[in-house]
Amino acid sequence: MSDSLFPVLLILRYMHILGAIALMGGTIFMRFALVPTVPELDEKSRAALHEGVRSRWGKFVMISAALLLISGIANLGLAARYDFDAPIGKLYNMIAGLKLILALPIFLFASFLTGRSETAKKFQANRVMWLNVNLALAVLMVLIGGFLRFVGRDLKGEKQEPAKLGWLNRS
Repeated sequence: MSDSLFPVLLILRYMHILGAIALMGGTIFMRFALVPTVPELDEKSRAALHEGVRSRWGKFVMISAALLLISGIANLGLAARYDFDAPIGKLYNMIAGLKLILALPIFLFASFLTGRSETAKKFQANRVMWLNVNLALAVLMVLIGGFLRFVGRDLKGEKQEPAKLGWLNRS
């Protein structure tokens, strides 16, 4: 890799991917495996399970949110180093900024779903709806991120010439 920041970029990428896997994977598990199973339990077991999951999962939510925020803000700042290909070009930072803004409610809802406050308890009373909202936002984030990943880019001032194929360019 010719980019002098390659090690930093790689670490930021790992932070972002691991944070997203943990947060989205946990949400998928809770929505489609855990929550549908809980009604089968008696009230005492249900309360104990909820408290055990809440107290443990909350730590992962905070770590995942921190990884995503740190790497997302750093990546958004580092994007200024690049010239992006048309048709996205100058819209890249706006789209990446929108992605960052969309992340905030995901972190908020995940925090409320694992929190202890009165507001958190109100969210938890309608857990399925908020898990669905969070999953929809997370899927949108993955789609935007996947799209942005494939936008061509060159370091500013180092525009690459298209590769020339000898047999095509013969005069």
